[in-house]
Amino acid sequence: MCCSCSIRGWLLFFTILQVIGDMSFIVTPWKYYMSSEHDLDERLSPVRWTIFTAGVVSFLLDITGLHGARKKNKNFLITYSVGSCLRCFGLGFLAIYLPPQLPNMMKAWYEGYIPLHTNGRDVVPGLTQLQTIGECCGLVNGYEDWGSHVPSSCTCYPLRLESCVFTEHGFVYKEPCLDLIVKIYMNIVRNTCIFYVVITAIVMLLALVMTRRIQKASSAEVTMDLSYRNAANMEMATTPQAPPMLPATQAPLHASSYYQPPPPYQYDAKH
Repeated sequence: MCCSCSIRGWLLFFTILQVIGDMSFIVTPWKYYMSSEHDLDERLSPVRWTIFTAGVVSFLLDITGLHGARKKNKNFLITYSVGSCLRCFGLGFLAIYLPPQLPNMMKAWYEGYIPLHTNGRDVVPGLTQLQTIGECCGLVNGYEDWGSHVPSSCTCYPLRLESCVFTEHGFVYKEPCLDLIVKIYMNIVRNTCIFYVVITAIVMLLALVMTRRIQKASSAEVTMDLSYRNAANMEMATTPQAPPMLPATQAPLHASSYYQPPPPYQYDAKH
């Protein structure tokens, strides 16, 4: 019994985590779609709707598993197990489909911040650190993304001419930072998909084990009920039965069948 409670508790815990994760897959693309700044960008539409659809389907599936775990419903748990197996294949598809789309997605995203010295105030702090560490400059078009205000983090030493370019601002890194950003996001997407596959496999196994225990418990209850009925029938068959009680109106008739009535009295004239 304690083991069953532990399995049910872990299943509820992991399912709630998945529900929270599904909300992020739903809310983030929807907020991006509702924003007036990027809602007309068709390059992001396939990726956005793919993530949104996957989040909605996964959310409904996790709600099914959560209900099955709370109510110990075998049918809901079986549905959740089958859906979790299909979700593993879906996550594998996303891991294959999304990385090739990331360059276009990132390019469409960051083009709205160009020129960086006027429109990119939200990304300037992080981009400045990335330019120093990654030895790159700008986002999409290199140093030209900064306009006339190229920061010192783009400065390149002339000894590394293969990665530098000479401009009116001096030697700066010629490679934009978009490729590095894409690699970072690809690693995030890949690791996220692997994490969700592992969690999905765990909850699928927990749901299968819980379903098996529910089936065993149901079979045990049926067996105990049949055994009780068989024992009761055997006890009734071996116990001597008392003769049935007759109603009071039938008692004389029943007695007359055992005792013959006396002969009728005959009158004798001599006596």
